[in-house]
Amino acid sequence: MSLLSGLLDHIPPTIAGADKPTMANHTTDRPRLVLVERPAQLPASTYTNAATATPEWRQARDQYLGHIMVCRSCYAPTGRHCTAGADLRASYDNTPMESPR
Repeated sequence: MSLLSGLLDHIPPTIAGADKPTMANHTTDRPRLVLVERPAQLPASTYTNAATATPEWRQARDQYLGHIMVCRSCYAPTGRHCTAGADLRASYDNTPMESPR
């Protein structure tokens, strides 16, 4: 006798179908789920990410991230930056991600 079979001996057997609700238990006035169709994809012009950002923005981002990864004085989650880190963060924040059209 295995340990598992010893544990299972104390569990009552289940009756097939005893836990399934019947259709008589359901009311007809319940709200039903409806499938709402959405557009397949957002238009490309309304969504900007790092891959579609301007080269200036990517350079500002890379300089800022490269600095805060090695600087012991900067701690971005709390907004604490050294002088150089604060300047790089300001440059990063002020550089537009999209080119003006």
